[in-house]
Amino acid sequence: MAHSASPISRVAVTLASAALILGACSGATPGAAWTYGPSGSPSVTTAPAAAATAAPTSRPAPTPAFTPGTTAAPRVVELTADDKLTFWPGLVEATVGETVTFKIHNVGQAEHEFMVGPLDDAFADKEGTPEVADIGPDQTGEITFTFDGTGPFGFACHAPGHFEHAMAGYVQLVGPGAPMVGSKENPRVVSMNMDDSLKFLPDTIQVAKGETIRFVLTNSGTVVHEFQVGPADKVAADEVDGVVVLEKDELQAGSTHAVDYTFDGAGPYGYACHEPGHYEAGMKGAIELTGN
Repeated sequence: MAHSASPISRVAVTLASAALILGACSGATPGAAWTYGPSGSPSVTTAPAAAATAAPTSRPAPTPAFTPGTTAAPRVVELTADDKLTFWPGLVEATVGETVTFKIHNVGQAEHEFMVGPLDDAFADKEGTPEVADIGPDQTGEITFTFDGTGPFGFACHAPGHFEHAMAGYVQLVGPGAPMVGSKENPRVVSMNMDDSLKFLPDTIQVAKGETIRFVLTNSGTVVHEFQVGPADKVAADEVDGVVVLEKDELQAGSTHAVDYTFDGAGPYGYACHEPGHYEAGMKGAIELTGN
């Protein structure tokens, strides 16, 4: 089904981490298997790691350590879809060229679908983009996809009104061949978690001067948050103008949203939540510019 949708705007992979990945992989021993942790940094093993299993809860854990899947043996990634019109997790890691089988368990009562592919195509419900539809209550939909190219990639639900409610997610490419520095056409994804401790995780990130970052914002708690990013002094003063300081507000529990920001100024930059009492409790973060 086609719907009009505006694009809504990788856990963070710093430039140092990316350099480590490339350096490590260039010295890999023949026949070894790479296992990627949640930060995207690889460790080498002599045999494929056992497939991760979901915790015995209604929500699978965010991407655990994994060995990349192949067309002959895809890696299984489990997600849930619910009546809050969210996917969990809303950010999934994959390596360039990896084949993944997504299993989407509907834990609610509303019917969902799952479309995955190049981000613009998945978000625009483009005809021919791989999808599994009609995932009813307590049913599990399954679809296998190979991440050819450098992205960006994403997934979405286009049941009536669901995408418009931000029922979408993002794929962070990690490891060899993944873009190291984000551009406006292909931002580097940084995962940002918010919870009831009134802290951001991480609370410090590194960004190359001129780089475009896509902050993927997940509210894993129960209270509502917001996210502002821009020059540190303006963010501290809650001076949102939609140009220099960007904001995504009303981030409900369990939801995933995104904000793209290009760091083309001198800095310093920062981010914060200005929901009542949150900033005062320390809900803020610093951005370190590199390459000055």
